[in-house]
Amino acid sequence: MEKVQKSARSYLFVPANRVERYEKALNTKADAIIIDLEDAVPIDLKISARDKLKSWLTDHPQENVMIRINSKSSEWFADDIQLAKFSNVQAIVLPKTESAEDIATVTTIRAVDVFALIETPLGFANIRQIAQAKSVKALMFGSIDFQLEMNMQGGYQELLSFRNEFVLASKLAGIESPVDGVTVDFKDETLVERETLQAKQLGFAGKLCIHPNQVDIVNTAFTPTDAEITWAQRVLTAVHQTQGQAISLDGKMIDLPVILRAQKILKQTD
Repeated sequence: MEKVQKSARSYLFVPANRVERYEKALNTKADAIIIDLEDAVPIDLKISARDKLKSWLTDHPQENVMIRINSKSSEWFADDIQLAKFSNVQAIVLPKTESAEDIATVTTIRAVDVFALIETPLGFANIRQIAQAKSVKALMFGSIDFQLEMNMQGGYQELLSFRNEFVLASKLAGIESPVDGVTVDFKDETLVERETLQAKQLGFAGKLCIHPNQVDIVNTAFTPTDAEITWAQRVLTAVHQTQGQAISLDGKMIDLPVILRAQKILKQTD
């Protein structure tokens, strides 16, 4: 797998203790693979899972992956972050990020991209400072843990205002658009698609996946449709033909934001 795409759509988690699943995950169409040392690994297997991952990284220097380490407050954090030394670890996913200082703790090991996973009230309160921290590639929403911490009921709509802040904080910091949280019910393909499209409409660039079956759905949702591509091509063609004069298309004025949107759509198809 190549390095994480600038606008990766799907991020697939793989339990670190299940080495036999690494290759299967790498052979999916996921844009990025996250080998998970945190939630996916039982406490009694934390150390052995890390050892297995370390051996695999050593034996597979050509395979680039992301790693979710255990949180800064855990007993495994200090040893987990040493894995950042491996050149084929293209990024670290830092769970329960709560401050810009948390990011610096990781990057003292190596200047590696960090995806800050926001999943606590304190982390959300500091989201704009975290987004602006050096080495933060993008924000990720740990929506399930966050909802639990906040004692919130309901589904996607109840977290709408928080998702809006993820997008705004990312834009203000000039980093990539954020990555939305998982859909736990991976068997409900309709739900996965609906929540992915909702995230796209809000301004998210990708989504975390917990099962390979979610990958194609997420990729499709975040890929411009044929209608969007056709519209974008018509916009740019019209702009080129008028050589800067004010124009309209389908009864709507074409101004700079419209042109930039069209350019972004076509860039996603490259």
